[in-house]
Amino acid sequence: MSPRISTYVMNRLFMLLCCLQASVLMAQDFSVSGKVTDEGNSPLSFVNVLVYEVDTETPLKGTTTNEDGSFILKGLPAATYTLIFSYIGFEDFLRTIELSSNKNLGNIALKENQEMLDETVVTAKLPTIRKTAGKLVFEVENTSLSVGSTMDLLKKTPGVAVIGENIQVKFSSPVIYINGKRVYLSSSEILSLLENTDAANIKSIEVITNPSSKYDAESGTVLNIITSKAISVGYKGSVNATYEQAIFPKYNFGTSHFYKNKWLNVYASYSYANKKLYKEDENNIRFFQPDEVSTKSIWETYFNRTTEFYNHNGNVVLDFTLDAKNTISLTSNVSLTPKVDYENHGHSLIYNPQRQLDSTITTLSYVGYEKQNLTIALDYNRVLNDKGATLSTSANYIYYDNDQNQSVSSDYLLPNGDFLRNNSFSTDSKQNSQIFTGQADVSSELWGGTFDAGVKFSSIDTKSKLDFFNTVNNNSTFNNALSDNFNYKENIYAEYINFEKEWEKWSMTAGLRGEYTDIDAISRSLGEVNIQQYFELFPSASVNYTINDDNSIGISYNQSIHRPRYESLNPFKYFITENNFSGGNPNLIPAIDDKITLSYSHKNKLFFNLYYQNTKNALSNLTFQDNENSTLRRVESNLIKSYQYSFDILYYDSLFNWWWFQISTSTFYLADKFNAFESVQQSYKNDTYGQYIQTASNFTLSKDRSFTADLTTVYFSNIVSGSVYYENRFLLNISFRKEFWDKQASISAGVEDLLNTYNVPVSTKYYNQDNHYFAKPESPLFKVGLKYNFGNARLRDNNKELNLEESERL
Repeated sequence: MSPRISTYVMNRLFMLLCCLQASVLMAQDFSVSGKVTDEGNSPLSFVNVLVYEVDTETPLKGTTTNEDGSFILKGLPAATYTLIFSYIGFEDFLRTIELSSNKNLGNIALKENQEMLDETVVTAKLPTIRKTAGKLVFEVENTSLSVGSTMDLLKKTPGVAVIGENIQVKFSSPVIYINGKRVYLSSSEILSLLENTDAANIKSIEVITNPSSKYDAESGTVLNIITSKAISVGYKGSVNATYEQAIFPKYNFGTSHFYKNKWLNVYASYSYANKKLYKEDENNIRFFQPDEVSTKSIWETYFNRTTEFYNHNGNVVLDFTLDAKNTISLTSNVSLTPKVDYENHGHSLIYNPQRQLDSTITTLSYVGYEKQNLTIALDYNRVLNDKGATLSTSANYIYYDNDQNQSVSSDYLLPNGDFLRNNSFSTDSKQNSQIFTGQADVSSELWGGTFDAGVKFSSIDTKSKLDFFNTVNNNSTFNNALSDNFNYKENIYAEYINFEKEWEKWSMTAGLRGEYTDIDAISRSLGEVNIQQYFELFPSASVNYTINDDNSIGISYNQSIHRPRYESLNPFKYFITENNFSGGNPNLIPAIDDKITLSYSHKNKLFFNLYYQNTKNALSNLTFQDNENSTLRRVESNLIKSYQYSFDILYYDSLFNWWWFQISTSTFYLADKFNAFESVQQSYKNDTYGQYIQTASNFTLSKDRSFTADLTTVYFSNIVSGSVYYENRFLLNISFRKEFWDKQASISAGVEDLLNTYNVPVSTKYYNQDNHYFAKPESPLFKVGLKYNFGNARLRDNNKELNLEESERL
């Protein structure tokens, strides 16, 4: 599809949107009022009152009772309705009325639920799992797991591994969606968002390993977090604070506020993080002679880094209900990181082949940067007919700015400590990105199923600059040869169709997405222009068959694309020492990923999956040692081939009424084949068999369920990624949570990596490459958190993030 055609389609859809007008039906509306009490005639506040039209499952309106138990529902046309009154500890009460005038129901007395009030029997809704081909749905609303933050909830979600700030599904980072809207923030910003989102507001979490064509082609795996729908009106808010301690203390503070009435939802949140981190590395490199067999020298480097940073994050969401068919939403997010400081210390011991000390190098390096990220989105939704057809449009803008400076100073010394020479340099770099996206989607009933279609346009303009300075006797001299300007422009035109249907024992999804990409990138110092134009089709399909009430099978297929991150395309270098650095590659091309899954489920508690993934031109960070110049570099590259097989098992159940347990395992084979640029033999395959095991337990420690504990374990055997090999790791996390004042306040405490066994041994060893390092971040990490909720706790907020695929690549 050409840009001209895509622009034409967008223009036509925009004209259609402008021409659509809401019809207003002039009819008289009535109200229903009353008062709700217990059997002793004491008023009950915050009772849910929901109004349903006859033969419908979705509430038309809703409210909660006031302090005196009274309520009123306005704006109801003449019709027959069913009212449902529900309150914790009481049986639901149903009342059917014919409304032709304002009606007062008088006093409504709710009956206590004796089973729920019995101190010896505590009942609660249990988490459930629904599995379809390519998707697992973890239902958690009103369950014992709906406590704490959404990040806590993800740690208990089957098939999701949360390691520090990293969220992984099938050995890759999934794309995060909230209510079908894509979240594109950095990993630390996503962590802050999820840690400040109450798990009580989450209805379900969808773990999607084979996304349909409705999702961006960039979405290889997806986590879609579904929030509960807001019915009540009023205000609620919360404040929370977290303190963490390992070697250095860390602090986090957050507050959120939500207000809802008949035509407006307002959500606003702010979080502040101040952290100091410490990390140690032990690095060993064996450099080779030109014969690629004999040892030239052995370098042992002891490295530590102290990182200090603080971050401000604000989010505002305004949802306007214009009428029954039209809504508008304005979302904005501001992330300011005015300070990030890296202070690196390295001490290298250089030995000859006989293990005799030749010299030492002491390196001090400093990196400081500040960044700001502004995102704004405007969404419009219209219901087109009574059968549920909808039109959705959105426009998004992202502004990203990052300034970074770096200084490196190395002293070369003889074995006895005598000074030989000093080498010093510094860099100043800037990156500015501006991104615009526009999208339109239509959804309609078709052939007993749901048909979706849409178009999207994205424009990315990134400008980067690096100035390199040599430093001699504290005097800096500009080095033009090592300085660079890198400009990158990218336009993406996308369109998709998707069809979903369920009938009898079958369910299916089929779709096709097409994306045309136009890239223009130039590096001044390299004198290279990277121009790419390509069009790709991305099919997806899944079929699920229910054999009987206890058993079902399914098969799914998905093709996706992985475009290089903007940072990966930037040729600038980051130096740990002058002999150890990393850099980007402006010549990277996208990777194409094909996945197929066979699945079987038994009683929705035991699940089996056979999984195969093959990636063409996979993107990876490769590590190479230059034996001639005695340097170690990490460079972004396209692999020749990458693929994996796995057999996955998932089981969950409530073993006792106080112990909910789930375990997931994956037995896998991973293989990455890449170009071995520093070796005579020009390619190498890095592969391994391995095992992944994750368990999660939730314990209820009190009869009123206000005191709970969580125990999580993760085991990774050997895995490979590009040229490196990761050895065994084990993680044990434990936490406790106590709620007070009818769940208005809570305190939590826990320890991550309790046994300090998640340190990462990493190695690269093949042909004339022999290097490894042992990374030791500060651990174990003690955490304590406080949270207080106020206002109408029955509200469900409209917190959501922006549908910005492109900003994740910043």
